[in-house]
Amino acid sequence: MPGSVLAPRLGCKGFAFIVKRLLAASAFAVSLAAASASVAHAASNQQANAQIQWTAAATATLSIVTQYSTTFTQGNALPTLLPSVAGVCTAAGTEANFTLTFGALSPRTNVSTACLYKNALAVSVQTDDASGFVVNEYLDAAPTSGVGICAFPNGGASFPLTPAVAPVAASARNGNPAAGTFTGTVLTSCAAGGSIIPAGTGGASTAGATPGNPGTPGLEYYSPSGTVLGMLSTALPTVSGGAVVAMYGAQDVQVNLAAGARSTLAAQTGAYITIQFVPN
Repeated sequence: MPGSVLAPRLGCKGFAFIVKRLLAASAFAVSLAAASASVAHAASNQQANAQIQWTAAATATLSIVTQYSTTFTQGNALPTLLPSVAGVCTAAGTEANFTLTFGALSPRTNVSTACLYKNALAVSVQTDDASGFVVNEYLDAAPTSGVGICAFPNGGASFPLTPAVAPVAASARNGNPAAGTFTGTVLTSCAAGGSIIPAGTGGASTAGATPGNPGTPGLEYYSPSGTVLGMLSTALPTVSGGAVVAMYGAQDVQVNLAAGARSTLAAQTGAYITIQFVPN
């Protein structure tokens, strides 16, 4: 009998121990299952993307004035003309818009001569083009034999100038600026600091006869010209203080005459300087 009483108690203790082992095993299995689920969830994260592309058209505004002031104002007063030799040129009257009037020139038989128009031409450019731009210039046609045209930069030592904010740089030239050098009847170099404005070449000429700003009916220009003098150059938009503003460049213009240059029967009115804006 005592043996039969103890056996169930031992059996109960053994049974309880087995249940605890089973519960522990089950809890461990659940933990492994949770870990497996977490790993599986992390592996399912994936990415993709789409690229957005666009362009924004650049804007640009070009304008010019002749006989300019430091406020970029068109001048109509008696021009300031500087002869290389006294008596070569003398201003005779007030000026017209978009015109450089040198009047009657008096060449010499034994030496080249010149007449420089002070504060002759200024250019204004305003653009948000991130790549910058160049402004160049050329003559619509080669001048008469024995005549050549030079440009002298204002606000810099040489061309091309770097566009600058206002005020527009004024000319510091005075006295009797030297004439350029001729080989026969062809101008081959300008005095120090000056550059020859070449005759345009390339595209078709519009054969116009009206000077003025872009959009003026009857403008004379090539489309475009392949032979030019670079006037302004920059790799940046015209930004100052975080805003797009007008920037400027300016020059004096000089007419040069070879020794013994032939006279003209009427005023030389057929020469045009074309200013050309070209985005980079």
